[in-house]
Amino acid sequence: MAVAGSKATERVLVVDDDEPLARVMARTLRSRGFECDVALSAAEARRLVEANDYAVALLDVRLPDESGYGLLEELRSTRPDTAVVMISGVDDAELGKAALEHGAFAYHVKPVGATQLYLLVVNNLRRRSLELDNRANLDRLEGLVAERVEQMRRASELQAGMLPASPLREEGFEVAAHLTAAREISGDFYDWYRAGEERIAVTLGDVMGKGLPASLMMATARAALRGVSGVAPLEAGIKQAAGVMSAALEVSHAYVTVFHCTFDPRTGQLDYVDAGHGHARLLRGAKGQELLPHRSAPIGIFPDTQFVAGRVTLQPGDSLVVFSDGLLDLRPDLATKEVQLPYEARRAGTAQEMVDILAHGARDKDLFDDVTVVALKRL
Repeated sequence: MAVAGSKATERVLVVDDDEPLARVMARTLRSRGFECDVALSAAEARRLVEANDYAVALLDVRLPDESGYGLLEELRSTRPDTAVVMISGVDDAELGKAALEHGAFAYHVKPVGATQLYLLVVNNLRRRSLELDNRANLDRLEGLVAERVEQMRRASELQAGMLPASPLREEGFEVAAHLTAAREISGDFYDWYRAGEERIAVTLGDVMGKGLPASLMMATARAALRGVSGVAPLEAGIKQAAGVMSAALEVSHAYVTVFHCTFDPRTGQLDYVDAGHGHARLLRGAKGQELLPHRSAPIGIFPDTQFVAGRVTLQPGDSLVVFSDGLLDLRPDLATKEVQLPYEARRAGTAQEMVDILAHGARDKDLFDDVTVVALKRL
């Protein structure tokens, strides 16, 4: 009777120096539908293994030319798909344990009856089939993970390429930023660009959530805000950008907090809209610090939000510092808005030095949230 579910390529190798026993085992297995070869020594077994693929090898512990354990290790190394079953005339638990530790599927003590032999082969074929399936599934999973890692790496590179180079220093001002993502890609973003001939626009945004969905929404928010750079007044442009984002925010059940401003380096005039962000500080030189009074709701919370603009003037030496709430994980004291920024940050000579001081340690920690800091300094 043939073995149910067996394949013609599932060959069995019997390795035993007891020739009559080996021939009987082979004959029994052939009567059950298996192809079966016999080797009476380790050397003969190697020649057969080099020429054929075996699903199961029944291997005697004691061979005339070497120990069966040595051949077992070699087969596990060169033929990992072969299920090796050690067969011994000695009923010894330590020998059995050693066989399993060396990679054998099973350890069986002679004599082996016809039914026992058949079940021994069938059961180990089934175990081999499961292990091959598990190995194939693991390989597929590792391939998917590697593919996702590569996709995330490319997405991270693309996202980084969307951010302006820091710092930007021109006549009358310097703007700089620091961003450390909690994951491969970020839901935070910063941006700056010319808004007309005389002004520069600066933005810091924080999308609710993390990972790929937040990063996709981040790109949408950035594009929407850039698209309204010529719209006046400032709050009307934010309202228009919010309309562009609304569909994507609704689908993803997300919202965006944004601090967006335009700055005139000639006069120091800064117009801003704080859409639910709340983490902005106006530094008056190295000593004074002010909060910006005007705030609106985040984009995507309410469909009819009316955004409110504020205006301040930066004197030479003054700075505007805006950060995402991820910075609070590094500096919990800044959650209290009246607390001044660290002295070394307030007296920093450049905007880049200022953001680097504030974000110090972000790249050395496992972050729960993205850390982003932007500083605009009037020179």
